[in-house]
Amino acid sequence: MQPTDTDIANWSMLALSPASWLDIVLNFGVALVFAFVINIIYRLCRGVHATRSFLQTLYMLTFIITLVIMVILSVRGAAGVAVAFGLMGALSIIRFRTIVKDNRDTAFVFLAVGAGMAAGAGVWLIGFIGIAVIGLTLLLIETAPWHGGRRQVIVKIRFRPSAEGDQPPHLLNALKQFGSRVNMLHVRTLRLGELLEATYSMALFHHIDEASLIAEMLKTKEVEDLSVFNAEELEEP
Repeated sequence: MQPTDTDIANWSMLALSPASWLDIVLNFGVALVFAFVINIIYRLCRGVHATRSFLQTLYMLTFIITLVIMVILSVRGAAGVAVAFGLMGALSIIRFRTIVKDNRDTAFVFLAVGAGMAAGAGVWLIGFIGIAVIGLTLLLIETAPWHGGRRQVIVKIRFRPSAEGDQPPHLLNALKQFGSRVNMLHVRTLRLGELLEATYSMALFHHIDEASLIAEMLKTKEVEDLSVFNAEELEEP
């Protein structure tokens, strides 16, 4: 008698489901390792922007998905499908109210979900290889030689307007000595027109850093104040 598709599905679920309490503990232990490695990768990629609450969320999410997968795999027969859809419906009620400012944070959430699924199903090798490949790729992109080359920055300058009431012509030329693709974003008046505040986006040359840009621009007599921001992290200049 040939096995049916239902029999094959039941056998596969039986092979993946935890058989004893030791299997359950091991799955959670592997999930802990997965979450720990994901948190390290996240810290290295996000730096000072890595919040403690989001790091804790990655741990919790990995454990929760591990638990859900083990529950689904532990139910035999046709009831397993019902339990799977039931858990899916229950989890869909939960919504993240917090606005995600960086798309990379969303990608790390999906990475934690995938790691939890691998740990809960007992396919640890897939989880280890997946996290290693994704982590090494992210770190390679983050530390690539071209990453630190031309840095895109936002420059905010407060200066005294010229006699005609507009920007001194040599101010823009001074910025072009330190970078390329200099574009004005907006300008506004301060102190009832006594000062102007102009915001520019520009790509710094390889040999120029933010400190030297500030030091040289402050030597210009019209410039009262100057600030430099990272364009990737600044939402609004």
